[in-house]
Amino acid sequence: MKKNLIVLSSLGFLVPLLSFAQSTGGQCISTSNGIAWIICRVGEILNTIIPILIVLGVVYFVWGVISYMIGADEEQKSKGRNKIIFGIIGLVVIVGMWGLVRLVTSTFNIDNQTGNITTPCVPGTPGC
Repeated sequence: MKKNLIVLSSLGFLVPLLSFAQSTGGQCISTSNGIAWIICRVGEILNTIIPILIVLGVVYFVWGVISYMIGADEEQKSKGRNKIIFGIIGLVVIVGMWGLVRLVTSTFNIDNQTGNITTPCVPGTPGC
């Protein structure tokens, strides 16, 4: 049970690493700020990957429900129950990660379509 939780949580930490891949036509190329570019890329990648992960999470959850329902003994029912729990945890992590990236991109006014960003600056400094 711990092994499944460790694998599930490590996948959530590996997804942002994909944001450092070279862009071949994404919308974040014109963003000049490093942090904004990373946030924009993570948003683009998650918008591509999240629907697939949600479908896989729902399939795993349904597989757990079916395993629980057709389980003959207590051990099979326990395995089905664990699949249901991990399916729900996976869906919560996936949707939570998607929501967190959406929240950050909307907070910092990062638009994935145009790549324009307005950065705050101190009045009187060069470039402000």
